[in-house]
Amino acid sequence: MKCRYTILVVDDDPQFRELYSIALRFRGFNVTTASDGLSALHSIEQDIPSLIILDLNMPCVDGWSVLGELAAHDDTKAVPVIVVTGADVNRATGPATILRKPVLPEHVLPYIERQLHVA
Repeated sequence: MKCRYTILVVDDDPQFRELYSIALRFRGFNVTTASDGLSALHSIEQDIPSLIILDLNMPCVDGWSVLGELAAHDDTKAVPVIVVTGADVNRATGPATILRKPVLPEHVLPYIERQLHVA
């Protein structure tokens, strides 16, 4: 049976992407990853995910720019975003949930379930 939820994990740290990918797949989610904002935007163009886990500080295109692009388009502005970052966040991120690194995937799972309305 194929999971109906796809989560895009966007972070420039390969260990973070791998840890979250394994944990989320174990929970039954489809997972795609991107190492920077530009790759994330290309991925979203191809297939809009159910939810995005997003770092803010990345090369090429940062997470702030990804949030702006998501908000600017009708087909992506409602995609839930969970920001998981080590950055000090001093400005509003719109509809995004913000969690401060380090945070383990099992601590993010309740936020994912709440956003996707799954238990």
